Amino acid sequence: MSALLVALAVAAAPPPAPRMQPPGHIAVETRCEACHSPAGWTPVAFDHSKTGFPLEGRHVFASCRACHGSSTDFRAPVPTSCGACHRDVHTGEFGNRCASCHDPSSWATQFGPDAHRFTNFPLTGRHAAIPCEECHQNQRDKRFTRAAADCFACHQPDYLRTAGTSIDHARAGFGTDCKSCHFPTRFKGARFAGHDACFQLSGGPHAGISCFDCHTSLTSFIAPGTCMTNTADCMRCHACAHETQTHARVGGFQCTNRKCYECHTFTAGTGLRPPATTRVKR
Repeated sequence: MSALLVALAVAAAPPPAPRMQPPGHIAVETRCEACHSPAGWTPVAFDHSKTGFPLEGRHVFASCRACHGSSTDFRAPVPTSCGACHRDVHTGEFGNRCASCHDPSSWATQFGPDAHRFTNFPLTGRHAAIPCEECHQNQRDKRFTRAAADCFACHQPDYLRTAGTSIDHARAGFGTDCKSCHFPTRFKGARFAGHDACFQLSGGPHAGISCFDCHTSLTSFIAPGTCMTNTADCMRCHACAHETQTHARVGGFQCTNRKCYECHTFTAGTGLRPPATTRVKR
């Protein structure tokens, strides 16, 4: 009796849906209207989230064949790892942790300046605004831990661009360790640590002046570590007409070179007590 019931159940079961293969389409077991509509063959209405791999971001625009290839069965297992579809341009530098820097929304890197602080070259100041490819320019550099981190590797063109100017770096003998004079917060402007030994700039009224304010010719820079044999000319910057008016109450004031040193020091510009031999008019 039981055998008869089984036979009847099998006989009553509907036959499997025929596999259809419309032109240009892989063989499927579903009807066309399950995914498509008369309005157009795209977009496809199939709910991919039912597969356990929801299509998000740029994945939404990928064709079925991009992942399923020429498979005749959409139900066949398809690898879901990033590396199954995306070539690793970093040649294994970061393993298979693509999602630590990328996401499906645009594929653009999410590895920002803040994450760069965990490397041996934190991005601060102006460096924080430059795109990755500005420093990582070729296939070798895409293995990020191999990218050069010294200033001159990127700023050699800036160094050479000073040729023929009053601050010709090569002619003056400046080294290639850019950070010894320049700040990453702003690439323009510089500090020359050895300058105080010749003419003090730090901690005084001269601290904010530009190199070009005093060095105006191609021969006005000399090799670091040495000083110019001639003394600084105060009157070159401090015009006599202005200084004579400013010192109108200082008896015996003379607008001559280095006369400023008798009253002024490098650490303050005004409000100093003049020498005892100088009479101030009341």
